[in-house]
Amino acid sequence: MLSGDDPSALGYMAHGGHGCISVTANVAPGPCAKFHDACLAGDWTAALALQDRLIRLHKALFLDASPAPTKFALAHLGLCSDDIRLPIAPCAEAVKAEILAAMAEAG
Repeated sequence: MLSGDDPSALGYMAHGGHGCISVTANVAPGPCAKFHDACLAGDWTAALALQDRLIRLHKALFLDASPAPTKFALAHLGLCSDDIRLPIAPCAEAVKAEILAAMAEAG
């Protein structure tokens, strides 16, 4: 069984879940993989530390209409353009700044 929401994945997996349909893993695949590996190994101390490192990014990727924040983050990493088609609008400048700060915090 999979969580459909990054911020709730730790609690879900602690109660028997097996993973997450993750948005954040597109932007920070390494830390997200380490988080899920720790959960599956029952290493809740490591999982909590990784969740604490990723939580700001989890939240930042939904500060504007999806998928604009994720596309902005991926474009910043050089993986795609940040072009968005209507009805989705590009991220607000304040959201972009929060996404970049959250990406730096997540590593």
